[in-house]
Amino acid sequence: MKYIGWVCLLLALVVFAGTTHAGPAETSKFTILTEEYPPVTFMKDGKVSGFVTDIVREIMARQNVADTIRLTSWDEAYNTALKGPNVILFSTERTDKREKLFQWVGPVGKNSAVFYAKKGSGIKIASLEDAKKLAGIATTKDWFTEQYLKGQGFKNLVASPLPTTNVKQIMDGTVQVSIFTDITVPEIVKNAGYAMENIEPVFVVSNTYFYIAMSRGVPEETVKKWQSVLDDMKKDGTFEKIYRKYIPGADIKDLLKISK
Repeated sequence: MKYIGWVCLLLALVVFAGTTHAGPAETSKFTILTEEYPPVTFMKDGKVSGFVTDIVREIMARQNVADTIRLTSWDEAYNTALKGPNVILFSTERTDKREKLFQWVGPVGKNSAVFYAKKGSGIKIASLEDAKKLAGIATTKDWFTEQYLKGQGFKNLVASPLPTTNVKQIMDGTVQVSIFTDITVPEIVKNAGYAMENIEPVFVVSNTYFYIAMSRGVPEETVKKWQSVLDDMKKDGTFEKIYRKYIPGADIKDLLKISK
């Protein structure tokens, strides 16, 4: 009888270990980071919000993964994802420069990068070469827009850690233009203390998609599982419902069709 009792105890321990390994505890080893980038990701009432945040939360919920999303500066989040073995970072533009630095799940959104100038400045830009002749272009440190311009050979960039600083630099004449994305610029301008009527778009630089980026150390099966769950959300309508909650009139047909 004692032998049988020991066998039962051992079996119970094995089952317990297996269930805890497969549950949320397994994924708790991942650091999940984002930044203040409304309406994509932002802090509201003490909770990280935004349409990609909601998408990521749904992906985690469908896998029974605990919500450990943390909002920090982009510079810290990006560098942590580059150096750390188990980091999930969103949202991240998938560019040529970054392609081999991360593993990718998505796309989860799209935007256009645009040069903006102070309203009435008279600045006209017809090409990137025209923009290279300006005295100064405000950029946000390590954002994909800055990385893109550097890759195009720009030498007149004035980098700051916060995008709101870029708005102020346009308005006070420190720079001639700044680069923002079309879906985030309204909130950035508002947070800087101005209105969209104070600035104007002068040149579209690029049109890109953004993704959930996973550091190279994240297991390949985890990346595939997240992509599979995201694809399911696009098929069952959950993705579109979340997206339109934040951007009602967006044309997202291509987002629903594009796969990794």
